[in-house]
Amino acid sequence: LALEQETEAFKLKPTYDASKHSEDETSFLDPDQTWSAHVGTGEKQYMCTVCGKSFTIRTDLTLHMKIHTGEKPYRCKYCKKEFAFSSSVARHLRVHTGEKPYECQFCGKRFNVSTTLKVHYRIHTGEKPYKCKTCEREFHDFFKLKLHVRTHSGEKCFKCDTCGKGFTQKARMKKHMMTHTGVKPFKCKVCGKQFNCQSNCVTHTRTHTGEKPHACVTCGKSFSRGTDLKRHNRTHTGEKPYSCVHCGKEFSYHSSLTDHVRVHTGEKPYNCIWCGKGFAVSTTLKIHTRVHTGEKPYKCDICGKNFFADSSSFKNHLRVHSGEKPFKCSFCKKRFATRTTLKRHNRTHTGEKPYKCDVCDKVFGHRTDLKGHMRTMHTGETPYKCSSCGEQFSTWSKLNKHKRVHTSDEESASLIRSRLKTSDKLTSSLQCSVVFGQLNDTASSEVT
Repeated sequence: LALEQETEAFKLKPTYDASKHSEDETSFLDPDQTWSAHVGTGEKQYMCTVCGKSFTIRTDLTLHMKIHTGEKPYRCKYCKKEFAFSSSVARHLRVHTGEKPYECQFCGKRFNVSTTLKVHYRIHTGEKPYKCKTCEREFHDFFKLKLHVRTHSGEKCFKCDTCGKGFTQKARMKKHMMTHTGVKPFKCKVCGKQFNCQSNCVTHTRTHTGEKPHACVTCGKSFSRGTDLKRHNRTHTGEKPYSCVHCGKEFSYHSSLTDHVRVHTGEKPYNCIWCGKGFAVSTTLKIHTRVHTGEKPYKCDICGKNFFADSSSFKNHLRVHSGEKPFKCSFCKKRFATRTTLKRHNRTHTGEKPYKCDVCDKVFGHRTDLKGHMRTMHTGETPYKCSSCGEQFSTWSKLNKHKRVHTSDEESASLIRSRLKTSDKLTSSLQCSVVFGQLNDTASSEVT
C-alpha cells in the first residue's frame, strides 16, 4: 500500500491514446473476458497485435503494450527518470536510497533486486544455463550471453545521436553521450569530484576508503571494482572470450581485441604532438612521447639504469638481475624472462610468420623484423640517431651496433694514451740513466 501511494504520487499523464488504434487493436481489452475463466487452464488468449506475444492475464497484456507505445507514467523523484511500470520505479529508487534488501546466503553480499541475487547465486553453484551457439561458451545470465553474441556478429545496435559511434550496450552508449553533454550528476561526498555515471563515482569513493570488496577465490587478491576481478580471473582460467573476426585470434580483454583489430584495418588514431607519428594503441603513444621529452620514469635500484618504457618493461629488466625465468616453452622446455620472448621463441618451433609486408608480401616471424624491413627496403625512414656523430639508422639494433664504433674508438684512444704515458716514462727513465751514467763516468775520471 505504501509503495502504491508513493508511485501514485509520481504518475504522469499517459501519452498512449487508444483512439489512435483501430477497433481490432483494442479488442484485447474486452471486459467480458475475465481472468478467472482462463487462469486455471493456462490458456493465453490475450495476444499483442504488434508483436504476437500472448498472455494469460489481460493486465499483463496492458502492461506489455507500454513497451510498444513508449508510455512511461512513473517518474523517479530524485533524478526524474521515467519508467513504464511502478515496480521498475520502486527498484530504481533503491539506487538512490542505497537499500539492498536481498542477501546472499553463501557470502552475505547484498543486492537491491531479487533477480540480481538469483544470477549471483550461480557464481557459487557454478550453474551456467545460457550457452553461445557459435563458440559454446556458457554464461550465468542471459544478458551476458546476449552481449557476448555481439562479439561474434560485430553488431552495435546502439548509436550515439551526436557522433554516430556504435555500442553493443545501451548503458555504454548513455555513458558515452554524457561526454557530449558534460552532465556529471554523481558527486563524491569526500572530495566533491563529479562523475557522469554512478559506478565510476562508487569506484572513485573507494580510493578514499581503501575498500576492495571484490576478492579472487583462487589467490585471494582483492579489487575495488567487479570488472577488475573478472579480468583478473582470466589469468587463472585462461579464458579468452573475445575473438577477431578477421583472423580468429582470441583475447582475454575487449580492449586488447580493439587494439588488435587495428593491425588489420591499419587505423592509427593516436598521433604524436611532436612529430605527428600515428599509433594504434594509446599506451604506445605515451611511451613514444618520452623519446621527445626525455622522461625516464622507471629506475632500477640495482644497476641504476633508467627506462623510457612502461612498468612491465621495467619488471622484465629486474629479472635480468634476479635470473627469474617464469615462462617455459612447451616444446623444448627452455625458459624465458618475458612472455613476449617466449612467444617469439615458439615461432621457431611452429614456423609461424604472422607479419606480412604490404609492399612485397615478404613474411616475418617478428613485428620488429617487419618494421626494420619496411624502413630499410621501402620507406627509407631512419628514426634512430647516434648522439655522438649524428648518423641515423632504420632500426634500434643497427644504432646499438654502430655505437660500438665509438666505444672501440674511445677504448683505442685510451689504450694509446696509456701506452704513450708508459713510453714517456720509459724515455724519461732512459734519459735519466744516460745522464746518471755520464755523471758517474765524469766523477770517475776526476778521481783518477
